[in-house]
Amino acid sequence: MDRNEFYARLEQGNLPSVLLFQGEDPWLMQQAVEALRKALLTPGMEELNEARMEAPETDALIAAAETLPFMADRRLILVRDHPALVGRSESDDRLAAYLPQVPETALLLFHCVRKPDARKKLFGVIRKLGGVVDFPALKGAELTSFVVSAFRDRGKECAQRTAEQLIFIVGADASRLLSEIEKIASLRPEEKAVLPTDVSALAIPSVESRVFQMVDAVVSGQEGRAFALLRTQLLAGESRVGLLAMLLRQFRLMQHIRIMQYEKKKESEIFSALGLSPYIGAQYLRQAAAWNNRQIKTAVQACLDTDYRIKSGQLNQEGALEALMLQLLLLRKGA
Repeated sequence: MDRNEFYARLEQGNLPSVLLFQGEDPWLMQQAVEALRKALLTPGMEELNEARMEAPETDALIAAAETLPFMADRRLILVRDHPALVGRSESDDRLAAYLPQVPETALLLFHCVRKPDARKKLFGVIRKLGGVVDFPALKGAELTSFVVSAFRDRGKECAQRTAEQLIFIVGADASRLLSEIEKIASLRPEEKAVLPTDVSALAIPSVESRVFQMVDAVVSGQEGRAFALLRTQLLAGESRVGLLAMLLRQFRLMQHIRIMQYEKKKESEIFSALGLSPYIGAQYLRQAAAWNNRQIKTAVQACLDTDYRIKSGQLNQEGALEALMLQLLLLRKGA
């Protein structure tokens, strides 16, 4: 089930006795855990009706599930990153056999911050019971609405385009967005509206945003700025291979844009096909317009070649990304 179905069933009170939370956004999963706690646990009785367990023995886990709740309808047993789901441990046949028998007086929640292995026997049993809940990262209009609502909760009005600007700079991680929203909302308490200048002045860029700035510097021939941005990210601990993957993704997006423009697609069709908001899409359109088709194709191939040579051992990571950056700068100057 998805998170919307989860909340609907939570409100109706008909969740299965075994659940497994998995997803890309830890904050969304934690909010769901808190919603479960609020729905199931009587205020003041939380400690009596909740058990939090790390890699528990099967006997202890079964005992916790079989314990009757105190002055409540159900107990909550929260198991974080069970090794039979996320580790190399062999499947626990006894636990797998027990899960269909978990009483209605208990709700057993496997909370997986690490990605669970869908091939594991335990995962298959929980899925068969209808208890797997997916929490993908918020995207598109839902993410924009999330930002606008978060500002509204703090007494601020945020235009959709300003919200998209913040997402473009910070990224889609809900926890990071909320941190930046809190900071921006407290900037000018006397003002109701959130301005684009507030966002650009205060929001801390994500790695993806800095890579975009780096390509922007390459586009404009600002060699010093391009390498300064690269050094900043490397000093912050980002891997060369990870940055290379982001560079490749950015040039591929530009390539897709040019192909769809050749096919006479409307901007709205391009943005929809690539999963980009109008604000973010406009940034990529601007960047793609600065390159001709040959340059973009050559840039994509240069990124692919560098990636292949690093992973095949033909090229050392150290200096490989710098050499690629220089190649891209020379390619741009040769326009």
